[in-house]
Amino acid sequence: MVNPHFDISAAVVRQLGEELVSDEVTAIVELVKNAYDADATYAHVVVNTVDMPQGVESKFPKARGYVTIDDDGMGMNRADIERGWLMISLSGKRVMKAAGHTTPKGRTPLGDKGLGR
Repeated sequence: MVNPHFDISAAVVRQLGEELVSDEVTAIVELVKNAYDADATYAHVVVNTVDMPQGVESKFPKARGYVTIDDDGMGMNRADIERGWLMISLSGKRVMKAAGHTTPKGRTPLGDKGLGR
């Protein structure tokens, strides 16, 4: 007899994303919060509703508009991506906050859900 075990569909990632980031403004705010958590000194946001970004090939050539967010925060290495984005709900930021730790610039991280939205 096989012991019962918990399993989950990959579709849960899409469902969580849709429920937690319900509109475009919330998505942009999440990206700016990520810049803050990465100790960025700036986050430059461009919302262009008319043009296509220069030098980018789109799967939707008739679509217009784009959003870019540029910051100078700490990047992610392969291990960060595997732990922080490919392991759902594992949050290094939540662990940092619980332990009272801060980023190198002394910031308490804003993110903590570990959903990699």
